[in-house]
This record gives sequence, structure tokens and C-alpha cells, in this order.
Amino acid sequence: MRTGKLGSIMPTQSLVFLALGAAAILAFIVLIIFPAQRLAADLDREIAGLTTRIEEQRVLAPIFTTLFAKSKAPASMGLPAPTRANLARAEIGAAMKRLQELATEHKMTVRELKPDINTLTDASAHFFVQLLANGPFMDLRGLLIDIGALPYFEGIEEIEIKAVEGNTKDIALKISLRRE
Repeated sequence: MRTGKLGSIMPTQSLVFLALGAAAILAFIVLIIFPAQRLAADLDREIAGLTTRIEEQRVLAPIFTTLFAKSKAPASMGLPAPTRANLARAEIGAAMKRLQELATEHKMTVRELKPDINTLTDASAHFFVQLLANGPFMDLRGLLIDIGALPYFEGIEEIEIKAVEGNTKDIALKISLRRE
């Protein structure tokens, strides 16, 4: 027996079969297993993305159904457009009481309601009322619409909203009213 040569230990035909077997295993790994692992990783990423989208849809579904129901509701007729009239000096107290009632109807607590005395004494045809209330912000829109429906309403000069503790806001309105 000769030593030092691989051919002397193993026949040449066995070496060829061994090399072909190793090449087949290597080709199987390169052509089948690696692409399958890449595909599995891509599928895992896609599954994670779809899971995230499903969770988003689950969270947004109630909002969508609410908005969809609101869109199907009949449209409101628009803002009220009453005939405009001037407020007599004798009716100023009643107008102040009406503003306070409107604020109360819209879940607002009136903290201060005072007319601007300087605008009551001048010769202009309007006067200002300062309304300071506390209440939920979502009810402010309804309050503004109802104030705008008053026949002696002229305009809102200032709106100031401040956050306070809880779910309420301090709301300050400077309202301009027509007077004789």
C-alpha cells in the first residue's frame, strides 16, 4: 500500500462520487434552503405589517361607523337667519338673562356676565357684553349658533379659550349686540 496519495486510499471513482454528492448538497442548500429562508423572512415581515393594519382597522372601525352614520343623517338646514332688530334700553336686562339661559342650556356655568358700560353710554348703535363661562368645549359651537340666532346679535368680537382641570374649558366671549 502506498501512502501519501489520496487515490491510493480511495479509488478514483469514489472520489468523483464524493465530489458530486458534496456539490449536490451545496447546490441544494444554495438553490432551495437559502431562498426559502429569505421567502420565510419576507412572509414574516408581511404578516407583521398585515397584523398592524388589522389592529389599526380594529381601532378605527368604531370611528368610521360613527362618521358614516353621521354622513347618512339628513343635512341641517344651515345657520339660523333671524330678522335683525335693535334692542331697546329697557330690554338689556332681559337680553343678559337670555344669554345666561343659553349658556346654561349648553352645559356651561356662567362665571361672569357683564355689559361694557362705556358702550352703553356712547352714541354708537351697539354695545358689548363680556361672557365668561366654564364648560365642555364641544358645546361651544351650539352656544355660538344660538347666540347668533338672537335678533339683536351683531357679532363676536373676541373668543378666548383656556384649558382647566378636568374636561372643561374657560371660555370668554366678547359679544356685540345692536341697540337703539
